[in-house]
Amino acid sequence: MARERGRDILPEIEGLVDLIFGLALSIGALILINTVPKTSEEILSDILAFTYGFIILVFIWEEVTKEMLLFKVETTRMLRVTYLLLFLVALEPYLFNLITQHTSSGGVDEISSMLYAADLGALMVILAFFAQRIIDGEGNLSPRVRKIYLEKRGQFVFTAAVFVISMIPIFWELSIWGTKLRFILWILAPLVGVVVGVYRRHREKVQENEAASGQPRVN
Repeated sequence: MARERGRDILPEIEGLVDLIFGLALSIGALILINTVPKTSEEILSDILAFTYGFIILVFIWEEVTKEMLLFKVETTRMLRVTYLLLFLVALEPYLFNLITQHTSSGGVDEISSMLYAADLGALMVILAFFAQRIIDGEGNLSPRVRKIYLEKRGQFVFTAAVFVISMIPIFWELSIWGTKLRFILWILAPLVGVVVGVYRRHREKVQENEAASGQPRVN
């Protein structure tokens, strides 16, 4: 009965996920609209910051949507994890706004950046948890799909670790070309994930072409 009830409410959960992510993206856009830059540099900074926040949320949304196609939110534990994910997503625009606002707030800037790193780190941990759920699932998944999510799990864990490590105070104190090292780590972590993903897809394409042509692979 519990599993049947879980399947009955799954469409509502998926709708709630889409709603929260959509609201988070909308709030980010509203914050950008209500921001009043004073210089051309601030305009560029606002656009770049919004682009970063937009890409992060869309990436997480896309991954959550893909993962939920491969497993069911059937248990109380999975529901609670999903609600936690939605809470962290809803919190993201507020914390991101505190970091990107033009007026400096002293110690508040450092605290808000630490909380933002913790927020994104927790989101990546949840994505890794969902990936593990798929790997351990009882569905008739192909070995290729399981292999993909084994690699994704590693990618999510790595990204989460980078965000957590960036919370160490020294990464706030040090700067490179006027940019906090903490922010540089935030940019590099997703980039590494993108590079790994592109390499994985290229490798799979090469293997498929070799299998189709019947040519032996040269290491």
